[in-house]
Amino acid sequence: MGHWQLFLDDWALERATGFDRVVHHPRAHGVVIPADRPWETGGASPGFVGRREDGSFFALYTAMWWDLDRGERIENEGFRGDRAHHLFSGLAWATSPDGLHWEKPELGLLEAPAGVDRARHAPFPSPKGFDRRNNLGVPFAVVADLGQHGNVTDPERRYALRLAHSGGDVGGSHQRQTRGYFSPRIPDFLGDPAWREQLADSGGAFNPRRHTLHFWDEIHREWVAMDQGVVPHWLPSREIGRFASPDLIHWTSSAALYPDPADPHLPHCYDEPMSLTPFCAEGVVFGLLSWFHSDRTHPEGGPVLEPTPEHPHRWPWCRTGTNEMRITLSRDGGRTWDRSSSRVAWIPHATEEHSYDRLVIGACPPVRVGDEDWFYTLVIDGDHLVIRNNPQQSAYYADRLVRHQIALYTQKRNRYVSLRAGHRPEVLITRPFVVNGKELQLNLDASRGWVRAALAPAGPVDTALCPSTAAHVLWSESGGFDQLLPGFGFDDGEPVRGDHPEVAVRFRGDLKALRGLQVRLLFEVADTDLYGFRFA
Repeated sequence: MGHWQLFLDDWALERATGFDRVVHHPRAHGVVIPADRPWETGGASPGFVGRREDGSFFALYTAMWWDLDRGERIENEGFRGDRAHHLFSGLAWATSPDGLHWEKPELGLLEAPAGVDRARHAPFPSPKGFDRRNNLGVPFAVVADLGQHGNVTDPERRYALRLAHSGGDVGGSHQRQTRGYFSPRIPDFLGDPAWREQLADSGGAFNPRRHTLHFWDEIHREWVAMDQGVVPHWLPSREIGRFASPDLIHWTSSAALYPDPADPHLPHCYDEPMSLTPFCAEGVVFGLLSWFHSDRTHPEGGPVLEPTPEHPHRWPWCRTGTNEMRITLSRDGGRTWDRSSSRVAWIPHATEEHSYDRLVIGACPPVRVGDEDWFYTLVIDGDHLVIRNNPQQSAYYADRLVRHQIALYTQKRNRYVSLRAGHRPEVLITRPFVVNGKELQLNLDASRGWVRAALAPAGPVDTALCPSTAAHVLWSESGGFDQLLPGFGFDDGEPVRGDHPEVAVRFRGDLKALRGLQVRLLFEVADTDLYGFRFA
């Protein structure tokens, strides 16, 4: 079955005069995995969400707790001198029958806070005792479904995994085991004592920056991971880097996405990318792009923050601001990213400072549920790294810690962006495509309107003036399209109406007779959002 041709960029278009490109927001379901346990006072951050064969869900996530006393005792741990980042973490496990209501089973594998003491360092939450009655201890620090999201066809390499340090990444990100492994399934670390035997050594390590792996780039024959940071943060802005390796041993990096002249770059609103989660679908690489509206007018939020005796651990990238999620795509294996649809928010952030989704800062690749994609996303209930002049109150609000939590957003599949026509019918003309299926399918919402489709030859058009390949001359002086293929004109079928993520166009002609030929597709559209098309 052919790939859907979507309209996040102009690649499929020859002419779309009269249409508006519209970015569609997914439905927000709110926080579904809250930070509500003593070992989650710093938050819950998504790592991987998947489904079992019975339709139930499971999630691997990072649970973080704040511990000032322990942080002050450990050298180079928790960013000493920056109280808000005295965070310790463990890798957690959660399950759900429906993806909406989640349970945190007691695993008994790892010691973590048993309660919360808000008097010791009021009003902030300190640990109160430690025990193993928690859902921590997942042994995988990284899990990626390369079969579903990473363009990998080998079933033995469906999942990429990196093992956690000593059953968990307790103590933050400083203790890392970089060796990468492949597996045909996510091992049952709870029920199978021999689960490690399912892992195949990858022969190397994953992305050397954060030790992740995202997809196989068939174009350039190399493994790819997208991540923030190729150049130092004290250069003009953050950027998204592309880390690539043909063998998981020799890695190269390059800057792939950074602000351009169309992005705001005023001191109070200096836009820059924060993170990008890629996933492969429909023959391209989609990017869930967390976009940062940086405020560089803050007293300690300038582009360069050198350490001082008063604040020896000052970060050059500590800037206050907000994050939203945008959508982008790449057609060359992540080397370049089209920004046509990423100039506006796909998932907007809240305007209220204490809202649970003040920051929308990271997302897992979509989980398929029926005709929908479900996106489990990191949200934070406060501005990014709020800096205080007093180093003992740096990077957090005076009366609380911000919380990382996991929210859910859902959207019908492939409905990120549409081309919309109003009440007056408009005609969209595509570039040439090879007919490689027995029917033409549309993804559209024509609840109030309609769409008619037609096919035209892809070669030069015979006109009274001269031979031409210009798509607009398909329109004749008599007031119609007279260069359409017989049996595949606008009048050779009924208009398509209604809301359909996948619906076939019925022609009088037999599409199988055109198989292997190049054609242009024409869509006459009125009061409709057209999301995409394909031959199937």
